[in-house]
Amino acid sequence: MNKKNNKEELKDLLEKLNSGEEVQQVKEEARDLLNRISPKELSEAEQELIDDGLEETELRHLCEAHIEAMAEELEALKAEVPVGHPLNTLITEHDEILKILDRLEKVNNRIQKMKIYNSDHGIFTQLKDIACNLLETENHHKREEEVLFPEVDATGVTGPTRIMKMEHEDLWPRKEKVDYLANNIDSLDFGDFKKQLNDNTEYIVLTLRDHIFKENHILYPTAKEVIEEERWAGIKKDSDRIGYCSFTPKITKVQ
Repeated sequence: MNKKNNKEELKDLLEKLNSGEEVQQVKEEARDLLNRISPKELSEAEQELIDDGLEETELRHLCEAHIEAMAEELEALKAEVPVGHPLNTLITEHDEILKILDRLEKVNNRIQKMKIYNSDHGIFTQLKDIACNLLETENHHKREEEVLFPEVDATGVTGPTRIMKMEHEDLWPRKEKVDYLANNIDSLDFGDFKKQLNDNTEYIVLTLRDHIFKENHILYPTAKEVIEEERWAGIKKDSDRIGYCSFTPKITKVQ
């Protein structure tokens, strides 16, 4: 299939996805197309659509369909990149971030069931720890935005990185809000605290889980394919300079 046909098929799929038309049928069409093209070809076709004036936000629906179609690709990618490789480190950090999101979801659910605030309850200490970890994920995003994304962009593929940057920006104030709530609960109305915590938690958990899957299944395979092999040593060095998260498994920090 040529690139022009890829682009036209993607455009048709996006119109259907954005209109809400028969979601399951559209997803099956998406899987059929996505099984026939590589992450690089998908990224190039998305880039052409963006250049034609498509809003980046409209590509999110296609990313979701792509996740389902490319579920096995992540394991294949992990097998290709050794421990210490920047992509291996980012993927491994994603595993830890997903655990943090699971904890946040559980803690929020428990707090939502509480009728009165008890400052001695250990759940609020857990919330502070989770909030701290959420803020630390910015170090992960910083390595992506300052090191990995520019390398991908330099190859002419800028669509996926635009979407990821946009979501980073959307997530940051929500993470800050959870941190603020966790550390200022004593001065807040408990009912208002619970509502704000729930609203921000639901947004972060849904968006960041989805974001991680899109990076794992679309952006990282694309990066592996388009970035020349000799560039990865420099990416590793620049990543080391920026630094890692406290939850980054130590083995991934080895050269």
